[in-house]
Amino acid sequence: MTTPGAQKDIAERSEQELQDEMSDVRRLIDELDEELVALLAKRQRQIERAARVKPALGIPANVPERVDEVLGHVLGVARREGLSVEIAMSLWRALIDWSIQYEERLMGDRAPKRDSQPSSGGGPVS
Repeated sequence: MTTPGAQKDIAERSEQELQDEMSDVRRLIDELDEELVALLAKRQRQIERAARVKPALGIPANVPERVDEVLGHVLGVARREGLSVEIAMSLWRALIDWSIQYEERLMGDRAPKRDSQPSSGGGPVS
């Protein structure tokens, strides 16, 4: 949302100044995208670790209690950082769904079923 003061500021700037600012915005977005991809790659490696460990512990890829825990944590961080809760929840639900499917593929026949999960709770949702 643009404030009236910000709209006036933009209206008073030259087209070249606005083009320069837009170039800066795009450059910074590209840098942030690179950082996000690097972080997601690190997260994926943890999913791969979990897929190796979970079968030995009898933990399935999908542990609903852990999913709720992860979403609650992300919700808190989103609020603290001023990120739209709607976008955070949407992105993390998709990320978690993909993570569970990826873990199941990696675990293959070794994947425990929900019924075989130990009563001590779930492992990390990756």
